[in-house]
Amino acid sequence: MDKRDLSAMFKERLAQVLTSHPAGKGHFLREVGMDRSALSQFLNPELDRLPRAETLRRIARVSGVSVDWLLCLENAPEGRQEVAESVQIEKAVQADGSTPLDQWRSAAAGFKLRYVPSTLPDMVSLAPDADADVSDARGGGVENVLGRISLDDMDVEIAMPVQTLRDLSARTGLWRGADAQQCRAQLTYMARVCKENYPALRLHLYDGTKTFSAPFTVFGKQRVALYIGDAYLVVSSPDQVKGFAKQFDRLVRQAVIGSDRVHKLLTELAGEVRG
Repeated sequence: MDKRDLSAMFKERLAQVLTSHPAGKGHFLREVGMDRSALSQFLNPELDRLPRAETLRRIARVSGVSVDWLLCLENAPEGRQEVAESVQIEKAVQADGSTPLDQWRSAAAGFKLRYVPSTLPDMVSLAPDADADVSDARGGGVENVLGRISLDDMDVEIAMPVQTLRDLSARTGLWRGADAQQCRAQLTYMARVCKENYPALRLHLYDGTKTFSAPFTVFGKQRVALYIGDAYLVVSSPDQVKGFAKQFDRLVRQAVIGSDRVHKLLTELAGEVRG
């Protein structure tokens, strides 16, 4: 491959990086340490200029891709050597009592939030009883992903197994021995929230006997957080974020109860609670 061909292919990939960078072109240039004049030259189709090795390395680091991908030596944008830099573990509660969720939600404002909860989504979960253990794994906001989100500013889609709600109604599984009145109130509350906030809030129910998903949240185009108990595994590579968004969309396509009808099922399940 001669320099002219390599330069042309590099321009295409640099343009892709600029388009997908979540914080915008200005932030990208500041992080890389490149001025707009140099960027214009790299993108100019009349010039065959390529960045120096150090500039290539900085572009790759900031954008979460590999140098080989930028130079068209491989097709996977993240490459092998960059994966570790785009994945990190964040504690759900930091040493000072803060949580990274506020920052992630703020950065994703105006974008769609896609959420696969571990149990009940906190936005449609009743506040835990005053005497209950706040770490109760059955719900009540243990992940707190949706806390402080305004549906006026962000679309929220949730996908979860329908069996979670059927267990709640039958008081089986995690809800074995749970108070019948609280289970009924929870399902009734969910039905109201889903009905009143549709389509800004869309809950999709898939068959958990046929489809499995670990709990994760896609915060716009910026990052994915996989819930792992008391911490989050955070992925920030643009290509990997897109991959998780596609995985979420696959769950939506496999839904057995659509978001426009889910409030009806929840009302039925509330009426089936015995005790």
